[in-house]
Amino acid sequence: MALYYFHLRNGDDYEEDTTGVELPDVDSARTEAIVAAREILSEQIALGIPIGNQVFEVCEEDQFMVFKLAFKDILHS
Repeated sequence: MALYYFHLRNGDDYEEDTTGVELPDVDSARTEAIVAAREILSEQIALGIPIGNQVFEVCEEDQFMVFKLAFKDILHS
């Protein structure tokens, strides 16, 4: 198991994930990011909040970024 951090960037705004999630591999981290992004997007849509340019920057425990996930890329997937 590895620790993955899901930092959230939206334009100039940045929210650092200081907790992280233990997952078996990068594929599991990607699945987790997609599920979390869909939850965030559904809340924003329900509240009438405009969808911005949110991106998860997923990093390993050493803060090496393993991938980025743009929320707009998962809207129709």
